[in-house]
Amino acid sequence: MNTVNFSINMSTAEIFLFDRIRNFISALNNFCFPPVCCNCKEFVDTEGLCPECWKKIKWISDPKCRICGAPFETDANLLCLSCLRKKPHFDGAVAVFRYDDFSKNMLLKFKHGDATYMARQLAAWIYRAAETEIKKSDIIIPVPIHFLKRIKRKYNQSELLAMELSKLSGVLYEPRILRKIKSTVQQEGLSRKKRLKNVKGSFGVQAAYSHLLEGKKVILADDVMTTGATANECSKVLKKHGATEVTVLTVARVDFVA
Repeated sequence: MNTVNFSINMSTAEIFLFDRIRNFISALNNFCFPPVCCNCKEFVDTEGLCPECWKKIKWISDPKCRICGAPFETDANLLCLSCLRKKPHFDGAVAVFRYDDFSKNMLLKFKHGDATYMARQLAAWIYRAAETEIKKSDIIIPVPIHFLKRIKRKYNQSELLAMELSKLSGVLYEPRILRKIKSTVQQEGLSRKKRLKNVKGSFGVQAAYSHLLEGKKVILADDVMTTGATANECSKVLKKHGATEVTVLTVARVDFVA
């Protein structure tokens, strides 16, 4: 029996028709479900923020600390005082905007208010800010939460961000590696020293998946970096089990916590 090989070659006319159909479906979708601001839900032309909310966001750009990404007021990318005193276990960190009263309110909706629809846009901003770091990585891992907290909250916002980043980049998403093995008190309101003590020994790697870390460059995804205590503890555990490099990506970054 002869084997027949089939190949599909789209002509210019077919490609044009396909694009017209796709554009029509997109326009119809926008008509039926018009995009709204991911913060205040005002109608917008494209997904993202409305002009008023956009103006209130304090986007992070250079200059900033070369390791933890803390924004500077100087003209050079140096190391912040914290990283000079003790280099963290992670190798770099990128955040999209500063954590202030406005962004805090927006992220609280995402974290505690069931506004899971925000994950797509927040991840898109992270991807835009850290595309280079993501593309050179091997695996994306979310910062885990304790199972009791997950039952109460119903979802882990860091997992949602990591999943969206994986969709945008094609980099492997693996939430089963890193686990929160010890329940901790809420970090908010604690000093840097107390935050470090609070998360110490609270993360672990599941033995069945530890082989996935060997020689890998890891993206650690979370919503907010404050002192970096959580990111540092997670990175220490990941490197202990074979990761060669850890880059922390977050939506927001607190300027400084004493």
